[in-house]
Amino acid sequence: MKTNNTLSASLLGPINVDVTMPIEKYPEEGDDAGSPTCSVETGGVVGNTAIVLAKLGVNTNLLGCVGDDVWGSLALNAFKNNGVNVSGISITPETSTGLNFAAVSKGGERTFFNAWGANIWTEPSSFNLDIIKSTSILQITGHPLTRSANKSIVLKAIDIAQSNNIPICMDTSIRPVFDNPEEIRSVIPKLKICILGYKEACYLVNEDEPFTIAEHILSQGPEMVAIKLSEKGSVLVTKTKRSIVPPYQVDTVDTTGAGDTFTAGIIVGWLSKLDLYSTGVLANMLGALATTVYGAGTKLPGANEITSFIASLDPKDKHKIAIDQILELFS
Repeated sequence: MKTNNTLSASLLGPINVDVTMPIEKYPEEGDDAGSPTCSVETGGVVGNTAIVLAKLGVNTNLLGCVGDDVWGSLALNAFKNNGVNVSGISITPETSTGLNFAAVSKGGERTFFNAWGANIWTEPSSFNLDIIKSTSILQITGHPLTRSANKSIVLKAIDIAQSNNIPICMDTSIRPVFDNPEEIRSVIPKLKICILGYKEACYLVNEDEPFTIAEHILSQGPEMVAIKLSEKGSVLVTKTKRSIVPPYQVDTVDTTGAGDTFTAGIIVGWLSKLDLYSTGVLANMLGALATTVYGAGTKLPGANEITSFIASLDPKDKHKIAIDQILELFS
């Protein structure tokens, strides 16, 4: 990426290891379900986004906690091997690393069973939040805001970013919005970018039309709103522009990490000053490619996968102007 020496991102949030298994159908309680394969990968909303950002050439710092166990070692090694700076990750003794079990149905939809472990932050002093001061953007997720042990750390990180004129991006995630919408609403005025899935966006604003939802959130203070519409693509809105960005069709096997990968595309588009539509095209491409593999983490796409995917497209693709901008980024 041309700008990899100048763009940087710090990401604060849960760090997990994902155990992903595709299943034919959910068993009755007490019964068994077989799986033809199993993927063990690092994960977590910000962990996935961090790996994709690093693969796209962004200098990436990850802040969070893992346990002093085999899962923590797996996660740290995965991040290091993919170019993520882990100096902001603390190892919590006598605590297990956050663990997700993901059951993936035949249509590629995943259901998570989560054990928070070290993601319940009990020692604020273990976080080196000063890393944020020298970064281009701070990325957070809604999950820590719903837990009292974590909320104070997120709010402190937000204060540091604001004091140093660092833009803040948040991917709200669906569960935090449904569990504690007021906490999510309280942070929105502090954001530059707000990223939501359609279901949580409707719930948060009590509207169902994407542009109406986006305009409502923009009125609270953010400069960009991105709403993920799954198989229908995405909607991106600023105070002066609005874009409906259609999806790319791929052979989906597992949606785990697709939203986190989409978020990486939005961040890169913002930092690189791509136009709004091109930012959406990049994010949609990345999100689509993420669904073509089982598991997330190190399997998620980066610059190489983007350029290969573009090479496979029809030269007359209607997104040609956007694609040319994207190729220039990764030339």
